[in-house]
Amino acid sequence: MSLALTGERIVLRETVRDELPALLSVYNSNPDYNLLRNGTEEVTLAEVAAEYDSTLSIPTGHWLTLSADGQMIGVMHLVVSNPADQKSWISLLLLHPDFQRKGYGREAVHLAETYCASAGSLHVHHGVIAQNEQALLFWGKLGYEQYRQVHAPAGRLVQPVLLVAKWLTSMQ
Repeated sequence: MSLALTGERIVLRETVRDELPALLSVYNSNPDYNLLRNGTEEVTLAEVAAEYDSTLSIPTGHWLTLSADGQMIGVMHLVVSNPADQKSWISLLLLHPDFQRKGYGREAVHLAETYCASAGSLHVHHGVIAQNEQALLFWGKLGYEQYRQVHAPAGRLVQPVLLVAKWLTSMQ
Protein backbone atom coordinates (compact mmCIF):
# COMPACT_ATOMS: atom_id res chain seq x y z
CA MET A 1 0.00 0.00 0.00
CA SER A 2 1.32 3.40 -0.94
CA LEU A 3 0.81 6.12 1.63
CA ALA A 4 0.41 9.80 0.76
CA LEU A 5 -0.64 12.47 3.26
CA THR A 6 -1.37 16.00 2.10
CA GLY A 7 -1.33 19.05 4.34
CA GLU A 8 -1.68 22.77 3.73
CA ARG A 9 1.95 23.26 2.68
CA ILE A 10 3.52 19.81 2.53
CA VAL A 11 3.03 16.33 1.15
CA LEU A 12 4.31 13.17 2.81
CA ARG A 13 4.58 10.30 0.36
CA GLU A 14 6.27 6.93 0.13
CA THR A 15 9.90 7.19 -0.88
CA VAL A 16 11.16 5.01 -3.71
CA ARG A 17 14.68 3.59 -3.60
CA ASP A 18 15.81 5.73 -6.58
CA GLU A 19 15.23 8.86 -4.46
CA LEU A 20 17.70 7.88 -1.74
CA PRO A 21 20.65 9.75 -3.31
CA ALA A 22 18.60 12.97 -3.26
CA LEU A 23 17.57 12.35 0.36
CA LEU A 24 21.22 11.76 1.31
CA SER A 25 21.67 15.52 0.89
CA VAL A 26 18.95 16.09 3.53
CA TYR A 27 20.80 13.81 5.94
CA ASN A 28 24.17 15.41 5.29
CA SER A 29 22.77 18.94 5.55
CA ASN A 30 22.41 18.14 9.28
CA PRO A 31 26.02 17.48 10.40
CA ASP A 32 25.30 18.18 14.09
CA TYR A 33 22.53 15.57 14.12
CA ASN A 34 24.72 13.07 12.27
CA LEU A 35 27.48 13.66 14.80
CA LEU A 36 25.07 12.99 17.69
CA ARG A 37 23.66 9.90 16.02
CA ASN A 38 26.69 8.39 14.32
CA GLY A 39 29.83 10.06 15.62
CA THR A 40 30.55 11.51 12.14
CA GLU A 41 29.19 14.56 10.34
CA GLU A 42 28.20 12.65 7.19
CA VAL A 43 26.39 9.42 6.44
CA THR A 44 26.83 7.29 3.34
CA LEU A 45 24.31 6.21 0.75
CA ALA A 46 24.81 2.62 1.93
CA GLU A 47 23.81 3.63 5.48
CA VAL A 48 20.71 5.44 4.23
CA ALA A 49 19.79 2.43 2.07
CA ALA A 50 20.17 0.10 5.08
CA GLU A 51 17.89 2.40 7.11
CA TYR A 52 15.38 2.39 4.25
CA ASP A 53 15.36 -1.41 4.08
CA SER A 54 15.04 -1.69 7.86
CA THR A 55 12.03 0.63 7.99
CA LEU A 56 10.29 -1.11 5.11
CA SER A 57 10.89 -4.54 6.65
CA ILE A 58 8.27 -3.63 9.28
CA PRO A 59 4.79 -4.53 7.96
CA THR A 60 3.34 -1.09 8.79
CA GLY A 61 6.61 0.81 8.29
CA HIS A 62 6.67 3.77 5.93
CA TRP A 63 9.66 5.77 4.73
CA LEU A 64 8.14 9.10 3.74
CA THR A 65 9.59 11.95 1.72
CA LEU A 66 8.43 15.40 2.82
CA SER A 67 7.93 17.80 -0.07
CA ALA A 68 6.96 21.46 -0.26
CA ASP A 69 6.27 23.12 -3.59
CA GLY A 70 7.61 20.00 -5.33
CA GLN A 71 10.96 20.16 -3.52
CA MET A 72 12.23 17.39 -1.20
CA ILE A 73 12.66 19.01 2.20
CA GLY A 74 12.89 16.07 4.59
CA VAL A 75 12.28 12.49 5.54
CA MET A 76 10.08 10.73 8.10
CA HIS A 77 10.03 7.11 9.23
CA LEU A 78 6.55 6.17 10.42
CA VAL A 79 5.55 2.84 11.95
CA VAL A 80 1.80 2.63 12.44
CA SER A 81 1.94 -0.48 14.62
CA ASN A 82 5.32 -1.81 15.69
CA PRO A 83 5.12 -5.63 15.95
CA ALA A 84 7.39 -5.52 19.03
CA ASP A 85 5.11 -3.31 21.15
CA GLN A 86 1.97 -2.54 19.06
CA LYS A 87 2.75 1.19 19.38
CA SER A 88 2.83 3.85 16.67
CA TRP A 89 6.25 5.44 16.22
CA ILE A 90 7.67 8.38 14.34
CA SER A 91 11.14 6.93 14.41
CA LEU A 92 12.75 9.74 12.42
CA LEU A 93 11.86 13.26 11.37
CA LEU A 94 14.68 15.08 9.61
CA LEU A 95 14.32 18.33 7.68
CA HIS A 96 16.85 20.19 5.59
CA PRO A 97 17.99 23.20 7.72
CA ASP A 98 16.56 25.64 5.15
CA PHE A 99 13.10 24.35 6.08
CA GLN A 100 13.48 24.05 9.86
CA ARG A 101 11.70 26.44 12.23
CA LYS A 102 9.07 27.28 9.61
CA GLY A 103 6.25 24.97 10.68
CA TYR A 104 6.95 22.15 8.22
CA GLY A 105 7.98 19.69 10.92
CA ARG A 106 4.92 20.52 13.01
CA GLU A 107 2.67 19.98 9.99
CA ALA A 108 4.36 16.67 9.13
CA VAL A 109 3.92 15.38 12.68
CA HIS A 110 0.28 16.44 12.71
CA LEU A 111 -0.36 14.58 9.44
CA ALA A 112 1.31 11.46 10.84
CA GLU A 113 -0.64 11.70 14.12
CA THR A 114 -3.94 12.08 12.26
CA TYR A 115 -3.12 9.07 10.10
CA CYS A 116 -2.19 6.96 13.12
CA ALA A 117 -5.38 8.02 14.95
CA SER A 118 -7.46 7.01 11.92
CA ALA A 119 -5.76 3.61 12.06
CA GLY A 120 -6.87 3.21 15.69
CA SER A 121 -3.70 4.31 17.49
CA LEU A 122 -4.22 5.89 20.89
CA HIS A 123 -0.76 7.48 21.04
CA VAL A 124 2.37 8.12 18.99
CA HIS A 125 5.87 7.58 20.34
CA HIS A 126 9.28 8.96 19.45
CA GLY A 127 12.82 8.50 20.78
CA VAL A 128 15.02 11.57 21.21
CA ILE A 129 18.76 11.37 21.78
CA ALA A 130 19.11 12.82 25.28
CA GLN A 131 21.76 15.35 24.18
CA ASN A 132 19.57 16.71 21.36
CA GLU A 133 18.10 19.72 23.15
CA GLN A 134 16.55 21.23 20.01
CA ALA A 135 14.63 18.02 19.31
CA LEU A 136 13.47 17.78 22.93
CA LEU A 137 12.10 21.31 22.73
CA PHE A 138 10.40 20.60 19.38
CA TRP A 139 8.63 17.43 20.56
CA GLY A 140 7.70 19.05 23.87
CA LYS A 141 6.05 21.99 22.07
CA LEU A 142 3.97 19.44 20.14
CA GLY A 143 2.64 17.93 23.37
CA TYR A 144 4.95 14.91 23.64
CA GLU A 145 5.87 13.95 27.20
CA GLN A 146 8.82 11.90 28.36
CA TYR A 147 7.93 8.59 29.96
CA ARG A 148 11.22 6.69 30.05
CA GLN A 149 14.94 6.94 29.42
CA VAL A 150 16.72 3.97 27.88
CA HIS A 151 20.24 3.21 26.73
CA ALA A 152 19.63 2.22 23.11
CA PRO A 153 21.06 2.23 19.60
CA ALA A 154 20.58 5.54 17.81
CA GLY A 155 22.30 5.34 14.47
CA ARG A 156 25.77 3.84 14.94
CA LEU A 157 25.94 4.74 18.63
CA VAL A 158 24.37 3.29 21.76
CA GLN A 159 23.46 6.14 24.07
CA PRO A 160 20.79 7.62 26.36
CA VAL A 161 17.50 8.04 24.49
CA LEU A 162 14.43 9.73 25.94
CA LEU A 163 11.16 8.07 24.97
CA VAL A 164 8.32 10.54 24.50
CA ALA A 165 4.67 10.02 23.59
CA LYS A 166 1.54 11.96 22.83
CA TRP A 167 -2.00 10.71 23.44
CA LEU A 168 -4.24 11.03 20.38
CA THR A 169 -7.66 10.60 22.00
CA SER A 170 -8.71 14.12 21.05
CA MET A 171 -8.03 13.38 17.34
CA GLN A 172 -10.45 10.47 16.98
